[in-house]
Amino acid sequence: MPRVNSTASAVTCRGFPGRCWISISGHQIKLSRGAEVMVDQERDAPQPRGSARLGAARQQQILTLISNGDIIAVGDLAERFGVSQESIRRDIRALDQAGLLRRVHGGVAPMAPVDLTARRPVAERLELDRSAKMAAAEAALPLFQEGMNIFLGGSSTMLLLADALAGQGPALSVTTNMIDIATRLAVEVRFKVTLLGGVLKPTTRTLIGPDILNALDHQVFDLAVCGASSVDAVHGFLGPSEWHAAIGAKLTERARCLVVVADATKFNRSDAYVVLPLSRVAVLATDRAAPPDMAIALEEAGVRVLLPTGHNSSTRSQSGQAL
Repeated sequence: MPRVNSTASAVTCRGFPGRCWISISGHQIKLSRGAEVMVDQERDAPQPRGSARLGAARQQQILTLISNGDIIAVGDLAERFGVSQESIRRDIRALDQAGLLRRVHGGVAPMAPVDLTARRPVAERLELDRSAKMAAAEAALPLFQEGMNIFLGGSSTMLLLADALAGQGPALSVTTNMIDIATRLAVEVRFKVTLLGGVLKPTTRTLIGPDILNALDHQVFDLAVCGASSVDAVHGFLGPSEWHAAIGAKLTERARCLVVVADATKFNRSDAYVVLPLSRVAVLATDRAAPPDMAIALEEAGVRVLLPTGHNSSTRSQSGQAL
């Protein structure tokens, strides 16, 4: 009988004439006589409980790492996460098949240009494409009706929308996690304003964390309105952090209607996290018509596109009409 000595990391095959297959704990290993091989325990072993979640978290972190547009080597990723290169290659294959990155020689790169402005302080972002953001905010105004209970997310575009509502919007109950939105609307007596409590993120002037998500569990909104750092025809409305994805998922549970306000510079850009898939959003308010591929994707997903008064679109958009 051949003898196989095994350790946690290696097996040794003795006594086999020529090449052979052996099986140890579910691993199919091809050995030559006297050969010693390393076993990649992550590759074929049954996945322990929770490993799927760890793999998904690792894949999301890979997307975050490449979000600045750099090419990152497989070996560097394996060293960073403390796993085998084969585990990283599996992650890359999954992300590539999902269209979230592209494989290049020796590593990985993002699928499309990443909107790095989403990482800049909100005070700086307010001045970038300001007229386009204001036009997108104007397009959203007809959605707001007297007495609505609404949620406004935190972003530079949302702050400009709050300015527009303060100037000509109806009486509303407004919940937000952005300090500047709360202070802007609170001075107008027709608004009832709730600022959710959490951990302050100074660069965005927003409050984040589990307390925000828990507070949202106790409310139902007629409208939940958010911005987006990029709009992708395949993956939907994207954002720069895991927090954006978490609050997007929560709002799908707590709002009767989800609205995204994003100017056209965001079309066909990329970012690291899916905030809302196209199919979950009822309305996109933007400043000009989407390019053909994006227009088709929005129409197929049932997203209604609102443009500012006086703009026309060749897609299923309706300018200046309320829900």
